[in-house]
Amino acid sequence: MGQLLEGKTVIITGAGGGIGLATALHLHDEGAQVVATVHSEASLPQLKVDDDRLIAKVVDVTDEEQVKSVIDFTVQTFGKLDGIVNNAGVLKPGTILDASVEDFQKTFDVNVKGVFLGTKYAIPELLKAGGGSIVNFGSINSIGAEKLLTTYTASKGAVLTLTKAVALDFGAQGIRANTLCPGFVDTPLNVPHYTALGGRDELEAGLPDFQPIGRAILPIEIAHSVAFLLSDHSTAITGTAFVVDGGVLAGA
Repeated sequence: MGQLLEGKTVIITGAGGGIGLATALHLHDEGAQVVATVHSEASLPQLKVDDDRLIAKVVDVTDEEQVKSVIDFTVQTFGKLDGIVNNAGVLKPGTILDASVEDFQKTFDVNVKGVFLGTKYAIPELLKAGGGSIVNFGSINSIGAEKLLTTYTASKGAVLTLTKAVALDFGAQGIRANTLCPGFVDTPLNVPHYTALGGRDELEAGLPDFQPIGRAILPIEIAHSVAFLLSDHSTAITGTAFVVDGGVLAGA
């Protein structure tokens, strides 16, 4: 059996840790040529592999020229672009009263503008390749809110509707766009939120009631779904909130 993404070239943002790191390495393992972006040079060593099919670059996803540059680099290096995973994100917990205008702006700059830029500048290259797949990272908070996540929830709702619009506009041209919506994954991104809700002991005590599988989702489990959405096994799937939530929304 061949590798799921053999021969495909993809970009993934936010690959410095957590879900992004696990996904970048998994896409490489599934045969893809991967350009993985990180926000800091400190994350680059984690993306070292023994071949030239995975290249890590420092990119600010909120900077239009840097986003355009990494897409150009990918095409110049590997000859084409088949998919992009807009994963980079930030989370600052709190109610609307806790959030400063600066907090709101930063959240939307990274979580929404970053997705907008990656999608906007990937599409022309995907069209040249005859089509392709866009996977934008949302959250279960794209669909339902949680306490102390006002700005994050608002940003992830925007990602979902932006992605649906892209799916409608470019589906006939062979481009698919989906929003990957994870439940609780135990990564550094989520530490401030569960700390605000009472800390790790409180999290572990309440997790079985919150997430019906009774545990945190593993980053590699999210990576498997990303690979599927990038692959030719999902060619009829577009415009969806692709939920990988351990059952959180089953009762919604």
